Amino acid sequence: MRNPIRENAADPWMVFAEGNYNLLYTHGDKLVGVSAPSVDGLAAAPQQTLWQPPPGEACCNLWAPEIHQFDGKWYLYYTADNGTDSQHRMFVLEADHPMGPYVFKAKLDTGDVHSIDGSVLKLPDGRLFQIWSSGRADGQNLYIAPMSNPWTISGPPALLARPDQAWEQNGRKVTEAPVALVHDGKVFVYYSGSACESPDYSLGVLELAGADPLNQSAWTKSGPVFKRNDAAWVFGTGHNGFFTSPDGKETWLVYHAVTSSSGSPAGSCSAGRTVRIGKVSYDAAGRPQLGIPNAAWRTVTLPSGDPGADIVADGIYEIAPKNAPNNRLEVDACSAADAATVQVYTRIADSRCQKWRLSYLGDGSYKFLNNDSGKALDVSGCSGANGVKVIQWPYWGGDCQEWYLDAIGGGYYKLTSKVGGRVLDVGGCSTTPGADVDVWPYWQGDCQQWKLEKVG
Repeated sequence: MRNPIRENAADPWMVFAEGNYNLLYTHGDKLVGVSAPSVDGLAAAPQQTLWQPPPGEACCNLWAPEIHQFDGKWYLYYTADNGTDSQHRMFVLEADHPMGPYVFKAKLDTGDVHSIDGSVLKLPDGRLFQIWSSGRADGQNLYIAPMSNPWTISGPPALLARPDQAWEQNGRKVTEAPVALVHDGKVFVYYSGSACESPDYSLGVLELAGADPLNQSAWTKSGPVFKRNDAAWVFGTGHNGFFTSPDGKETWLVYHAVTSSSGSPAGSCSAGRTVRIGKVSYDAAGRPQLGIPNAAWRTVTLPSGDPGADIVADGIYEIAPKNAPNNRLEVDACSAADAATVQVYTRIADSRCQKWRLSYLGDGSYKFLNNDSGKALDVSGCSGANGVKVIQWPYWGGDCQEWYLDAIGGGYYKLTSKVGGRVLDVGGCSTTPGADVDVWPYWQGDCQQWKLEKVG
């Protein structure tokens, strides 16, 4: 699989349950999510509404949904306000299944103060605590309070952490989105530091070193432990969760991040954020190791027990770029020559060189042979560099002639070259007929998304 696993989504939370990955994310006016048996299916999975709020104090600006299972019930924690940001408070829903239907359960009592990003910490001894973020005069701090059950805070909040380190102060002083990870009896709380619009939005971690989680001195802070990867064009890596692989053997990180069309640093609190995942390992002391953010051009092994993506049927296809849907992928001038340029051009109904024979190769990749010349869609010179032209060439089984197809929704796919991992891209995002096609790092551009229409 290749990141991202879902576009235009932020504040992700994911669990594998009832045979599916269940991914929730911030939508704004309602609570939504998607489900699929493979992470490869989440990008194109239809969005489901889990909760449509009624008018009132929790009507608007719904953020950061999380689901947790306790005693056979699913509880959905979320943040909402009455239309005014300072009135953000936290609420709980209940259901029998991870994707609902949900019923309203309670408002969490954090005091009459701004409260967001609620999550649940369950200690090895079974005690429950609510952890969250709250904007105060000295910055956006983390708090913790005991819970008597999954929907009731039973004691006063205690300060867990404040943004007192330089890496937590890019743009604004922020610590937010706390989430617990318990492994081999060790208790960790990961959180996001700095302003979400900063490319330096990153993850830090608190480790419970003492006996009382309500005592700030019982926690040790480290960070950043997961941050921007400029070489991979990945920035603003934050608001994470953790999930377990389908077979229960692996721990995985889910988070949102931002990229740009040129690889220049970027950040966002709104559009452009995408959901990404990475495998977590543990060191000899049992502490989680999150690694580094993976580039969109890197193929990552699926979580253990994941069945993988559905196979696209062999056949003859027309291939249209999203940025100019009347254009088609073709060989220039219907040439039969080796190294002839591949371009996009206005659709011609009976043109054989605008049609491609797709064949599955059995390893997750495909070949595309032009229906006129019989030659393969090929990255020139088998180069893995950015901006290399795409041509046709006699098929010989090279990586530069084989492509991964990743569904991204709406009938569109990204076509990723096996060599270099760059995607099929209309040069300069041109909409002009006759524009050349190249390969480029994936940045969610419409000129990198292609509709495959089966015509034979």
